[in-house]
Amino acid sequence: MNASLRPARKARVRLSKVANARDTIEGFGPGMDVVGLTHGQFSLLDLLQATLDITGPADVDIATWSAGLYDVDAARRFVSDGRIQRIRFVMDSASEKRGQASAVSVGELFGDDAIRTTRSHAKFALIGNDEWRVVITSSMNLNLNARVEQFEMTDDADRHGFFTSWVDELFAEVPAGGERRADDRQLPDTLGINAVTPVTGISSVGTMTIGRINE
Repeated sequence: MNASLRPARKARVRLSKVANARDTIEGFGPGMDVVGLTHGQFSLLDLLQATLDITGPADVDIATWSAGLYDVDAARRFVSDGRIQRIRFVMDSASEKRGQASAVSVGELFGDDAIRTTRSHAKFALIGNDEWRVVITSSMNLNLNARVEQFEMTDDADRHGFFTSWVDELFAEVPAGGERRADDRQLPDTLGINAVTPVTGISSVGTMTIGRINE
């Protein structure tokens, strides 16, 4: 489709050097995108909290490579005060990272069935209720990191449905309390989701073999 004929989405771009998460996403509304760069002054958890202040209580899925113990406990408080109605975590299954929450500690706070581990570097948060389907993707982990970070957030049912389906598949495939399985260093199968497949025709560039994929 010609770009000029595509239905317009409301999008805002932000460079946020010192502002907090709430001020950075101010004006976010239904059907809108916010794209931003930060100087690391807030975390994915802060962005999640600011979004919940807009959406109201919601179901939440969080994928993170690492999470500070303080941040995981803060998420528990969001559950206790009703801001989060149901929460699920996807975390990397590597051995415990120094100073970070492990799958075991997350399981102790939320229950083993709230956590799955796999070989993952994905970082996203899903926020959903009757009115909102928000997807946040970011370079941020759940904890604060004083480096330049990027994020994109959108209220979009299709994108939310795609990410949620992947989490559903992972939770069905991987046993609860994943880090307690010492051999859990495989990529997930998630066979219930259609994946991109190579088309006929393989070419080589130097020693690297590549194939075209369907778009």
